[in-house]
Amino acid sequence: MMKSNSEIIPKIFYILSMNPEEITQSLIDRNPNLNRDLLLKAVSFIIDAHKEQARKSGEPYIKHPIEVAKTLADLKMDSAVVVTGLLHDVVEDTEHSSKEIQEIFGTEIAEMVDSVTKISDIQKGIDRTAETFKKFLAYISKHPQIVAIKLADRLNNMYTLKYLSPERQKSISKETLDYYAPLAHRLGLYSFKFELEDMAFKYLNPDEYTAIENHLQLTHKEREEYINSIIFPINIKLNLEQIDCDIKGRSKHFYSIYEKMKNRGCKIDELYDIFAIRIIVNQITDCYMALGHVHNLWMPLYNRFKDYIAVPKPNLYQSLHTTVIGPQGKLVEVQIRTKDMNETAEHGMAAHWAYKFNLKHEELEKSLDWVDKINKMQNDIPSSIEFLGFLHESLLPEDSYAWTPQGMKISLPAGATILDFAFAVHTDLGLHCVGARTAGSFLSIDTPIPIGETIQILQSDSQEPLEAWLSIVKTQKAQIAIRQWLRKTITAQSKLLGKKIWQRELQALKIPDADIPKEEDICLEFNTQSISSFYENLGKSEIPIKRIFDFLKRYSSDSYLWQKLKLLNVFSSIEDTPISIGHNERFLLNYAPCCNPLPGDQVRGLLKNGKGIEIHKENCKILNKFPQKQQFSLQWEQPETEKHEFKCVLQLEAKGKVAMEDIFRAISKHNAFVKKTIFENKEGLIKGKVELLAYNSAQVKNIELSLQAIAGVHKIKLL
Repeated sequence: MMKSNSEIIPKIFYILSMNPEEITQSLIDRNPNLNRDLLLKAVSFIIDAHKEQARKSGEPYIKHPIEVAKTLADLKMDSAVVVTGLLHDVVEDTEHSSKEIQEIFGTEIAEMVDSVTKISDIQKGIDRTAETFKKFLAYISKHPQIVAIKLADRLNNMYTLKYLSPERQKSISKETLDYYAPLAHRLGLYSFKFELEDMAFKYLNPDEYTAIENHLQLTHKEREEYINSIIFPINIKLNLEQIDCDIKGRSKHFYSIYEKMKNRGCKIDELYDIFAIRIIVNQITDCYMALGHVHNLWMPLYNRFKDYIAVPKPNLYQSLHTTVIGPQGKLVEVQIRTKDMNETAEHGMAAHWAYKFNLKHEELEKSLDWVDKINKMQNDIPSSIEFLGFLHESLLPEDSYAWTPQGMKISLPAGATILDFAFAVHTDLGLHCVGARTAGSFLSIDTPIPIGETIQILQSDSQEPLEAWLSIVKTQKAQIAIRQWLRKTITAQSKLLGKKIWQRELQALKIPDADIPKEEDICLEFNTQSISSFYENLGKSEIPIKRIFDFLKRYSSDSYLWQKLKLLNVFSSIEDTPISIGHNERFLLNYAPCCNPLPGDQVRGLLKNGKGIEIHKENCKILNKFPQKQQFSLQWEQPETEKHEFKCVLQLEAKGKVAMEDIFRAISKHNAFVKKTIFENKEGLIKGKVELLAYNSAQVKNIELSLQAIAGVHKIKLL
């Protein structure tokens, strides 16, 4: 059968241009320390393995692994890493196996090849992406250099994206923006990060990309002149001070400009801080001297100054960042660093990997602690969507940080709260967190963490997570821990409530013990795997009470009772058989807003599908709108065991020096949870509100009495 031109052209190109010696030399030219014999063997191997394979562009497939290897050689990666770059697609795309790679190239290279090989196409979409990253991350602690391979592979793939369908272009670009660009940032590979972001942005937002590109082209000369007007006086000043330096200027990258426009809601011609100047000096003392001279030339914005030399980023990045008001009132970002710091800034951790982990052991562990965190969480995140969300967040820059009393630094994303901080320290601390103390002040759980402060988390064994916490926390770790606790707790509470309802129906309908249905019959009737699942579904109101009635009718011998129930159209709402409710089912108890029932009130319940029991006061008019068969009598558990929380607000006035800690201590003494506080002090008069979660009215009354006992407090009112 004759081959088409599209099949013949790649083959001809392959025959004419694939010379193993020349390819090997091109890699050694980039990194003379590479092992020529090993490279030559790998190049010859992949030429044979990928022969006649072509990419969507029509080029021979062999060009891709070679370009990946060249990128790794430019990063000064060692021979094993560069060879892995050459071999990274062999197992996935050819008939060669991992075992064969191991036999020919050794265990280390075989493991690295396996780590960057994608999961089989049998798994599709989100699941495949999640499993691929799980597999990849599992290897990083052992072979951290594989990150560079993964990024070099994605970078080269982005160059050929134009040959794919629009759907694939957007899908790959979104994945690149969500995971690969943040991964490059995490490792300090900023050259990769910016390039990946700009290429992904081009396909995800083509109109915005084109608009920015056109603007920068039209203003190129103007920007070049402006950047020179900044560089020239700095250069003169530093040379006069005999500070050897190299100064470069540039505009921000396309995606960075787009993010600024989006965050500020403005157009590109309204942005004034798209200029960046980089000053490279020889030693650290020169960095700070150069900073002083820059600030003498132009007024700095002190809230935009960051010292990453004194406090490096987790990815080992070091530099001084300052923003000044330059000529024409335009904002200019200035970065100042040494040559060594610039090497790390350009190549990230790869600059250290290139020299066989030129890091102290504790520095290496610290730089990869985020990998360990993700790996430890994998088993606790069964959902692929949740895992990818957690992964994405774990890769984002950690712009907030604070210290534990033991001196451990906790880094978190911007906007993270005290509750996030507690979960970051330890999951159990988060689950029982009631607030925090720092510098003598009390902070509620929804307070953003004060950057750089030492935070002491306050906890109580009686405090348990609330569903409302999900709207407070910003980190995936906290969200996942709260959801897992809620799921586990709600499941247990559903089973308990379902069992109560079942036993009540048996009692109310007078089913004798001898006639109670067998568990297998119950499971068959209601299509559940076990009696435990039956109770859970019943407790969640996923099984209507009428179905229970119809089922039990077959097992009752009291025909008079059934006739009576049928005539009255009352199935299971037998008044003398109430269900006891309390803390054990609190997530399935919904307090009706129409009548605001409290523990101790005479109440009735409505069983609502998927929501559990909605509690109403017995005289609530809303109950008249629901059939009697959907209602039943309730009774509260004993007050000493009641732990359901409801919201209330106390208004407080005080004079003189009233310590806020005394107020919170008086409240916490009665096991109430402070949700929010608002206080103001005007001329010695303190006015404020405390929103808290309490269990019953008696508890609130005791809190009021305790607050009134504080010297200076003269007014307490329950709103």
